[in-house]
Amino acid sequence: MKTSIYISLFLTFLLASCGQTENQPTETAEAHDHASNENEVHLVQQQMDVMDIQLGHFQHLNLSTTVKSNGQLQLPPQNKASLSAVMGGRVKTITAIEGDHVSKGQVLATLEHPDFIALQEQYMASLGQLSFREMDYQRKKSLFADSLSSAKDLQQSEAEYQSLQASVNGLRARLQMLDLDINAIERGDFATVIPIKAPINGYVRSIEVNIGKYVHPDQNLFEIVDNDHIHIDLRVYEKDMPKIHEGQKVFFSLSNNPDSVFQGSIFALGRAFEDEPKAMLVHAEIDNKAGVLLPGMYVDARIVTSNEKVLALPTDAIVSDGGLSYIFVLKPEASHGHDHAHEHAHSHDQAPSKSDEHIFQKVEVNTGANDIGFVEVVPAEKISDHAKIVTNGAFYLLAEMKKGEGGHGHHH
Repeated sequence: MKTSIYISLFLTFLLASCGQTENQPTETAEAHDHASNENEVHLVQQQMDVMDIQLGHFQHLNLSTTVKSNGQLQLPPQNKASLSAVMGGRVKTITAIEGDHVSKGQVLATLEHPDFIALQEQYMASLGQLSFREMDYQRKKSLFADSLSSAKDLQQSEAEYQSLQASVNGLRARLQMLDLDINAIERGDFATVIPIKAPINGYVRSIEVNIGKYVHPDQNLFEIVDNDHIHIDLRVYEKDMPKIHEGQKVFFSLSNNPDSVFQGSIFALGRAFEDEPKAMLVHAEIDNKAGVLLPGMYVDARIVTSNEKVLALPTDAIVSDGGLSYIFVLKPEASHGHDHAHEHAHSHDQAPSKSDEHIFQKVEVNTGANDIGFVEVVPAEKISDHAKIVTNGAFYLLAEMKKGEGGHGHHH
């Protein structure tokens, strides 16, 4: 009896030992899998779109040896235009709205007034008289050559002809200023309205009239701006002037949107100091004009005065966790093929395909100087300059990673 008890206990112990030995590798693999994924977050494309996750690369910027400045976006005088009428009249049509892009010579509105027709009638009448005066002058010139007319008669005829010619030329110039077709008028095809045409290519910034309104010659009707030539006017104080020269890089952001970072370069220095405040204007062209850049917007800028550069990322790429700073780096797709125990656990769920899944690794970084929306970063491990970094929405990735057990967020 005792013998069979001992045998039974021995078999139970042996089976338990075998079971433990068979399960051990699985437990080790799970522990290893957890360790390798605790700094990763898995997202599908739909999640990235909802959270507005944006990717970028490291930038080599100068964030310390710069001159701080502020100013405004401006247009050269030749790239903005205010339209007014040469003669007063009533607005008959308006063919543009604010914000429209217009081309040079495009008709934006038309004006009507009886004086427009009277001016054309006066031109045609003067033109007919001029033809008569020219023939009279040529006749008296011929008679004088044959001693059949006096010098006084010839001089009087010449004076009348030249005076009328000057009058005709003046009327023609006025009609040309009104943008009327002289050839059509001389054929008797009078214009009943005068056009208001765009003098430059650009966008209609404002319209100050409406249909039926009477406008005076000195009244502003439209304002057009050509924003393709927009640039920055920066104020640089006297103490910083020795550091500034043409060709230097400029990084700036809009005062009402600090996250919008643009860059440009100085193309001209002012030759006089502004009195209030006492500073010199520095003009910089803009390299990347994406987004809404309008004349008059205020900017905060940094003029790079040294070529020493550091590795930098936008401030939205940096997250803090446990007193340390981190970034998220997209893992190459070749590394997406490793197994996950919980993928097998949900094999019957409708999981997204791996081609739609993005794996991001949390990497510790030290941070340094920060300016104009960028922060100097020194990664704790080697990262390729070509690596794709989360530049916007890193906070959401940190939150996703903390969801679920073990602190890493693999979502289906």
